Amino acid sequence: MAGSRKLEGKHLQRCLRMLESVTETFDAHGLPYWLEGGTLLGVIREQRLLPWDTDIDLSIRAEDITLLTACLPALRRQGLRLRLKHVEQHEPPFPPGAPRLLKIRSRRLYFFRGDALIDVFIKYRHGDDYHWLIGTRTHKSAPARFYDELGSVTFNGRRYSIPRDVEDYLAFRYGDWRTPVTEWNTFRDDLAVKKPGTR
Repeated sequence: MAGSRKLEGKHLQRCLRMLESVTETFDAHGLPYWLEGGTLLGVIREQRLLPWDTDIDLSIRAEDITLLTACLPALRRQGLRLRLKHVEQHEPPFPPGAPRLLKIRSRRLYFFRGDALIDVFIKYRHGDDYHWLIGTRTHKSAPARFYDELGSVTFNGRRYSIPRDVEDYLAFRYGDWRTPVTEWNTFRDDLAVKKPGTR
Protein backbone atom coordinates (compact mmCIF):
# COMPACT_ATOMS: atom_id res chain seq x y z
CA MET A 1 0.00 0.00 0.00
CA ALA A 2 0.99 3.61 -0.42
CA GLY A 3 2.53 5.80 2.21
CA SER A 4 0.43 7.88 4.59
CA ARG A 5 1.68 11.39 3.77
CA LYS A 6 1.27 13.37 0.58
CA LEU A 7 4.34 14.46 -1.38
CA GLU A 8 4.44 18.04 -0.18
CA GLY A 9 6.74 20.35 1.78
CA LYS A 10 9.52 18.83 3.86
CA HIS A 11 8.18 15.34 3.22
CA LEU A 12 8.55 15.88 -0.53
CA GLN A 13 12.15 17.02 -0.06
CA ARG A 14 12.93 13.91 2.00
CA CYS A 15 11.40 11.71 -0.70
CA LEU A 16 13.37 13.44 -3.47
CA ARG A 17 16.62 12.87 -1.57
CA MET A 18 15.64 9.25 -0.99
CA LEU A 19 14.83 8.73 -4.67
CA GLU A 20 18.23 10.12 -5.63
CA SER A 21 20.18 8.01 -3.13
CA VAL A 22 18.31 4.78 -3.94
CA THR A 23 18.70 5.14 -7.70
CA GLU A 24 22.37 6.10 -7.31
CA THR A 25 22.81 2.82 -5.43
CA PHE A 26 21.02 0.93 -8.21
CA ASP A 27 23.24 2.58 -10.82
CA ALA A 28 26.39 1.78 -8.84
CA HIS A 29 25.40 -1.92 -8.82
CA GLY A 30 24.42 -1.97 -12.50
CA LEU A 31 20.74 -2.60 -11.70
CA PRO A 32 18.42 -1.45 -14.51
CA TYR A 33 15.33 0.26 -13.08
CA TRP A 34 12.77 2.76 -14.30
CA LEU A 35 10.38 5.34 -12.89
CA GLU A 36 6.92 3.82 -12.67
CA GLY A 37 3.26 4.64 -12.10
CA GLY A 38 2.35 8.00 -10.60
CA THR A 39 6.01 8.92 -10.22
CA LEU A 40 6.60 8.55 -13.95
CA LEU A 41 3.33 10.31 -14.76
CA GLY A 42 4.18 13.31 -12.60
CA VAL A 43 7.73 13.66 -13.91
CA ILE A 44 6.73 13.42 -17.58
CA ARG A 45 3.52 15.48 -17.47
CA GLU A 46 4.34 18.06 -14.80
CA GLN A 47 8.09 17.83 -14.10
CA ARG A 48 7.34 17.12 -10.44
CA LEU A 49 6.16 14.40 -8.12
CA LEU A 50 2.38 14.59 -7.92
CA PRO A 51 1.47 16.41 -4.68
CA TRP A 52 -1.56 14.17 -4.10
CA ASP A 53 0.56 11.02 -4.40
CA THR A 54 1.93 9.36 -1.25
CA ASP A 55 4.88 7.30 -2.45
CA ILE A 56 7.48 6.85 -5.19
CA ASP A 57 7.25 3.98 -7.66
CA LEU A 58 10.15 2.21 -9.40
CA SER A 59 10.26 -1.08 -11.29
CA ILE A 60 12.85 -3.70 -12.18
CA ARG A 61 12.78 -6.89 -14.25
CA ALA A 62 12.69 -10.16 -12.33
CA GLU A 63 15.75 -11.37 -14.22
CA ASP A 64 17.71 -8.66 -12.35
CA ILE A 65 16.67 -9.78 -8.87
CA THR A 66 20.25 -10.87 -8.06
CA LEU A 67 21.43 -7.32 -8.72
CA LEU A 68 18.67 -5.98 -6.48
CA THR A 69 19.76 -8.34 -3.71
CA ALA A 70 23.32 -7.03 -4.08
CA CYS A 71 22.03 -3.50 -3.45
CA LEU A 72 20.36 -4.30 -0.13
CA PRO A 73 23.40 -3.97 2.17
CA ALA A 74 24.23 -0.55 0.71
CA LEU A 75 20.64 0.59 1.16
CA ARG A 76 20.65 -0.57 4.78
CA ARG A 77 23.88 1.35 5.40
CA GLN A 78 21.99 4.47 4.32
CA GLY A 79 19.67 3.90 7.27
CA LEU A 80 16.76 2.68 5.16
CA ARG A 81 14.25 0.02 6.24
CA LEU A 82 13.71 -2.70 3.66
CA ARG A 83 10.90 -5.22 3.34
CA LEU A 84 10.85 -7.73 0.49
CA LYS A 85 7.35 -9.11 -0.16
CA HIS A 86 6.67 -12.38 -1.96
CA VAL A 87 3.90 -14.01 -3.98
CA GLU A 88 1.59 -15.53 -1.36
CA GLN A 89 -0.63 -17.76 -3.50
CA HIS A 90 -0.25 -19.68 -6.72
CA GLU A 91 -0.78 -16.98 -9.31
CA PRO A 92 0.56 -17.82 -12.80
CA PRO A 93 2.85 -16.71 -14.32
CA PHE A 94 4.54 -15.88 -10.99
CA PRO A 95 6.66 -18.62 -9.40
CA PRO A 96 5.26 -19.56 -5.95
CA GLY A 97 7.03 -17.59 -3.23
CA ALA A 98 8.77 -15.34 -5.78
CA PRO A 99 9.69 -11.80 -4.70
CA ARG A 100 7.12 -9.32 -5.99
CA LEU A 101 7.83 -6.00 -4.26
CA LEU A 102 10.58 -4.28 -2.28
CA LYS A 103 9.36 -1.60 0.10
CA ILE A 104 12.00 0.96 1.04
CA ARG A 105 11.24 3.31 3.92
CA SER A 106 13.13 6.01 5.72
CA ARG A 107 13.96 5.25 9.35
CA ARG A 108 12.44 7.69 11.84
CA LEU A 109 13.96 6.08 14.92
CA TYR A 110 15.93 2.87 15.15
CA PHE A 111 12.93 0.60 15.56
CA PHE A 112 10.30 2.74 13.81
CA ARG A 113 9.71 3.06 10.10
CA GLY A 114 9.61 6.52 8.61
CA ASP A 115 7.06 8.05 6.29
CA ALA A 116 9.15 8.33 3.11
CA LEU A 117 8.38 5.32 0.94
CA ILE A 118 9.59 3.83 -2.33
CA ASP A 119 7.91 0.78 -3.85
CA VAL A 120 10.09 -1.25 -6.22
CA PHE A 121 7.86 -3.52 -8.31
CA ILE A 122 9.40 -6.74 -9.64
CA LYS A 123 8.07 -7.61 -13.10
CA TYR A 124 8.13 -11.09 -14.62
CA ARG A 125 8.32 -11.72 -18.34
CA HIS A 126 5.93 -14.25 -19.85
CA GLY A 127 5.79 -14.31 -23.63
CA ASP A 128 5.52 -10.79 -24.99
CA ASP A 129 4.40 -9.21 -21.72
CA TYR A 130 5.70 -8.37 -18.28
CA HIS A 131 3.49 -9.14 -15.28
CA TRP A 132 3.46 -7.84 -11.71
CA LEU A 133 1.24 -7.93 -8.63
CA ILE A 134 -0.21 -5.07 -6.63
CA GLY A 135 -1.25 -6.13 -3.17
CA THR A 136 -1.55 -9.87 -2.96
CA ARG A 137 -3.83 -10.62 -5.92
CA THR A 138 -4.22 -7.64 -8.30
CA HIS A 139 -2.46 -8.77 -11.46
CA LYS A 140 -1.16 -6.23 -13.97
CA SER A 141 0.67 -6.64 -17.26
CA ALA A 142 2.20 -4.54 -20.01
CA PRO A 143 3.87 -5.27 -23.36
CA ALA A 144 7.54 -6.13 -22.95
CA ARG A 145 8.50 -3.62 -25.63
CA PHE A 146 8.06 -0.80 -23.11
CA TYR A 147 10.74 -2.24 -20.83
CA ASP A 148 13.08 -4.06 -23.21
CA GLU A 149 14.84 -0.80 -24.02
CA LEU A 150 14.85 2.06 -21.53
CA GLY A 151 15.12 5.75 -22.17
CA SER A 152 15.92 8.52 -19.68
CA VAL A 153 14.64 11.85 -18.43
CA THR A 154 16.28 14.66 -16.49
CA PHE A 155 14.39 15.51 -13.32
CA ASN A 156 15.49 17.60 -10.35
CA GLY A 157 19.04 17.79 -11.73
CA ARG A 158 19.51 14.05 -12.21
CA ARG A 159 18.88 11.59 -15.03
CA TYR A 160 16.45 8.75 -14.36
CA SER A 161 15.54 5.71 -16.45
CA ILE A 162 12.06 5.54 -17.95
CA PRO A 163 10.24 3.08 -20.24
CA ARG A 164 10.89 3.31 -23.94
CA ASP A 165 8.11 5.14 -25.83
CA VAL A 166 7.07 6.75 -22.57
CA GLU A 167 4.05 8.59 -23.98
CA ASP A 168 2.65 5.36 -25.43
CA TYR A 169 3.32 3.65 -22.12
CA LEU A 170 1.45 6.31 -20.17
CA ALA A 171 -1.46 6.06 -22.61
CA PHE A 172 -1.46 2.28 -22.13
CA ARG A 173 -1.66 2.69 -18.34
CA TYR A 174 -3.82 5.82 -17.99
CA GLY A 175 -5.65 6.50 -21.25
CA ASP A 176 -5.84 10.31 -21.37
CA TRP A 177 -2.74 10.75 -19.22
CA ARG A 178 -2.39 14.46 -19.99
CA THR A 179 -5.51 15.29 -17.94
CA PRO A 180 -4.82 15.25 -14.16
CA VAL A 181 -6.91 12.89 -12.03
CA THR A 182 -6.45 13.47 -8.30
CA GLU A 183 -8.63 10.55 -7.15
CA TRP A 184 -7.02 7.33 -8.42
CA ASN A 185 -7.41 3.72 -7.39
CA THR A 186 -4.51 1.62 -8.66
CA PHE A 187 -6.46 -1.60 -8.04
CA ARG A 188 -9.35 -0.47 -10.25
CA ASP A 189 -8.41 2.41 -12.57
CA ASP A 190 -5.08 1.32 -14.04
CA LEU A 191 -5.67 0.01 -17.57
CA ALA A 192 -2.87 -2.53 -16.99
CA VAL A 193 -5.08 -4.45 -14.52
CA LYS A 194 -5.83 -7.87 -15.98
CA LYS A 195 -9.50 -8.69 -15.98
CA PRO A 196 -10.58 -12.14 -14.74
CA GLY A 197 -10.49 -14.68 -17.53
CA THR A 198 -8.01 -12.76 -19.72
CA ARG A 199 -4.71 -14.29 -20.66
